[in-house]
Amino acid sequence: MDVMLKPATKKCPFCAEEIRSDAIKCRHCGEIVDPIQLKTRNAELAHQLQNVQRERKWSPGVAALLSFLIPGAGQLYKGNVMSGLLWFVFTGIGYFLLFVPGLILHFFCIIAAASGNPYK
Repeated sequence: MDVMLKPATKKCPFCAEEIRSDAIKCRHCGEIVDPIQLKTRNAELAHQLQNVQRERKWSPGVAALLSFLIPGAGQLYKGNVMSGLLWFVFTGIGYFLLFVPGLILHFFCIIAAASGNPYK
């Protein structure tokens, strides 16, 4: 009598297909199922994400120049969309009503664009 031993299997946690219990990577979906390698991969991905976030830089000078040319454009450059739109609208109203309030608002718009870090 030949008795063939079937290797122990488990379900892949990602695709629920049957895989060998000693598998490192699922042959169906390609995901890593070995806990040690999965932990290492997650640590590497977290490190890469931190590097990408550190590389996101903005220049206060560019933000100030953009806001000088178009009120609110520096805030848009920094990623503050609502703030940029509000600066654009209120500075435009200031210029429309009287020239001096528009200049004052425009000056403060440039200062606000150049200050603060949007990525913190």
